[in-house]
Amino acid sequence: MLIRLRPVVHATPTPTGLHVRGWTSSFTAEGGAGLWRLWERLSVLLADGVPATELTTPDGLPEPVAKALELIIAQLREHDMLVEVPPGWGQPGPGLPSARVAAWLESAATDPAAAWDRLSGASYTVHGHGPLAETALRALAAVGVNPPVVGGEPVSTSAGGGLELTAVPVGGVAVTVMAGCLGEVGYAVAPGPSAEVAAEAMGVRQRLLLGADGLLAAQADGGPHQASPAPVGPYEGSLASVGMPGESPEVLCALVGGVAVHRLLCAVAGMPDPVEEAAARTPEGVEVGRSLSVMVARVEPLGVTHHRWPSGNHPADPWERVADMLEVLGDPELGMVPPPEAGELPQVPVSLVACGQAIGFGTTLESARLHAALSAVRSALPAGTVVGADPLHARGLGLREAVHRDLADLPRTPVDEEVWAADPAARRWWKALTLRFAVPAAVEVVGLPGGVAHARVSAAGRTLAWAVEPDAGTAAAFALLAATAGAQARAAGRELGDPVVPCGAAPVWVPPQEPPVPWETRFWFWPAGTRDGEERFQAALDALTPGTEPAPLGPLLSAAGLAAVTVPVTVPAAVRAGSLG
Repeated sequence: MLIRLRPVVHATPTPTGLHVRGWTSSFTAEGGAGLWRLWERLSVLLADGVPATELTTPDGLPEPVAKALELIIAQLREHDMLVEVPPGWGQPGPGLPSARVAAWLESAATDPAAAWDRLSGASYTVHGHGPLAETALRALAAVGVNPPVVGGEPVSTSAGGGLELTAVPVGGVAVTVMAGCLGEVGYAVAPGPSAEVAAEAMGVRQRLLLGADGLLAAQADGGPHQASPAPVGPYEGSLASVGMPGESPEVLCALVGGVAVHRLLCAVAGMPDPVEEAAARTPEGVEVGRSLSVMVARVEPLGVTHHRWPSGNHPADPWERVADMLEVLGDPELGMVPPPEAGELPQVPVSLVACGQAIGFGTTLESARLHAALSAVRSALPAGTVVGADPLHARGLGLREAVHRDLADLPRTPVDEEVWAADPAARRWWKALTLRFAVPAAVEVVGLPGGVAHARVSAAGRTLAWAVEPDAGTAAAFALLAATAGAQARAAGRELGDPVVPCGAAPVWVPPQEPPVPWETRFWFWPAGTRDGEERFQAALDALTPGTEPAPLGPLLSAAGLAAVTVPVTVPAAVRAGSLG
């Protein structure tokens, strides 16, 4: 075996040495201008290939030169800039790749010869028509793999032509890549090892495609296209506003077709997927297995961007799930809302975040971002639809809104001020509202059957906020938090509008420290812990109002992990008669 320098590696001289960069990493060696002359000699040898046993420091070199050479070789190995190839690799011959393909494999593959064996041994199928399919056929022919079988119609039916590529490696699992164009926007989706495996991870057997509204949608095998709801916003720059059906430029079809073939070949050869490779170079990265990968291409400027698409395998931790959800919802191209950001909004005493025109709030910046995103999403949903971060949250919101709406028909018992004022969180937000923002507020708390409390904050005869919780103190605290957020937003020249109501059903970040530090109390991270008894509380709410019904959501919202319910419209006769008291 010969050791070569990967073709993608380049170096430049520096005043004190040299800087060497590869595809995903780089290093700088310092020690004097002589390092560059040493590199010129070494790079010529490595370009042709050096037997592994001969890649050592020659005898008789001055000690400083020997140490410098050892340093450079060690750094090249550490940064994966060297690759092993068999003798004759890259030369014309039967069963061998062309020089261009060999250089590509040398640049990206761990074992170029083994990668070529997988590529040359696989069988390929191309389903599609139009410029996309023609580009894919030309690209596969240029690589020199087995001639593909041309099949029928693909999953996509866009005007620019659809494409579905499948490869079956010898003794391996089938790999499928889907691609299409919508006017000035193209996409390529690689669901993973196989389309069926990815579909099972999403709960049903389905295929992925880009819908007419510019959002990724699902289509059951042989079934009709699942229409997406109107996009939230929409806002400038989203696929929802620019990715409309229409004739696609030939240059876009060529780009998308080449992208699809590239992703297919990388999967077959065992090389990193381009999306995952790109994500690995970003600070946040992508956790493999938790998301599918999508590449979106545009004409102006001509290029490709990388995006996540949830696979349905959401993390068990509620707050990790929320973090994934916000990333997907706020994606600049595939998302349905602008990224929720604090910007210049004040953060004390309440955290405020803007998501388009919606203003969210919370006790932490993360909670406020979730609240803002959900408020923006809800503003575009049909009236009566309540959306939450998960089914428990959505159902809790729906039941609370139904109880608040039908409060006049429910038996109520007034709660003394001393009861709710004993809650530390309620006292904190009461002081923030009345002292910091000088709002002449009044709090009215009533008890409902089944251990349910309703709190209402008002000023000058107008309701500022309300809450429905398991006890008077918690209900007053949530209502006062919302009223304080409204006053803080107005002081900053903004209005909350009609956002999602904060409540104990929402997932809240919980500190990892156990046990807590001595100066902490259970209210330090309020409202952490209020969600613990949510299922029991919702059972009490069920007795006060008709049960909620799950509401359908579009593919993006569902894949992001959101859930929705419809708010019930009637009050049980037994409750109206007061028989539950």
